Amino acid sequence: MSIEKLKQMEEEGKHVFHGSPEGDIESLEPRQGRHVPDWSQPSETILDGNPAVCATPYAELAAFRAIINGKNIPINHTSGFGIRDGKVDFEISSKEVLDMAKEKKGFVYVFDRKEFEPYNRDKEATQDAMEWRSHKTVSPIEVVEVGFDDLTSIDQIKITE
Repeated sequence: MSIEKLKQMEEEGKHVFHGSPEGDIESLEPRQGRHVPDWSQPSETILDGNPAVCATPYAELAAFRAIINGKNIPINHTSGFGIRDGKVDFEISSKEVLDMAKEKKGFVYVFDRKEFEPYNRDKEATQDAMEWRSHKTVSPIEVVEVGFDDLTSIDQIKITE
């Protein structure tokens, strides 16, 4: 499984990860992030900080985003993730999304953590932040293909329909 390699890199603490359905990206440029302040109205978003390349120190979160996204799941849906009580927590809007994801693949881009800084929209960010950002164009040091089977915590997924 590809996730094993990514988890080893995660444990080293020297990398951050970015998930994408595209596998041929040579570099990522800063883009304007958006935030959903009220999940009861997921179509209403606000700007989230300055333009940046977003990544996470948690490999499985990047794998989730690489597989469950608008390109791979071309129906109206919502999805989210987080770390709660030290465990990965996933949410998707329907069983249909889950079923579609089982046949999809994606790519996790691995970056040098030194090119990023921790980010938190609600409080001062610390080194254990779930999201890290770079405000410059960055090139991956490695790209790893992932599939649904690489989501080892998927049994903890919450379907919100």
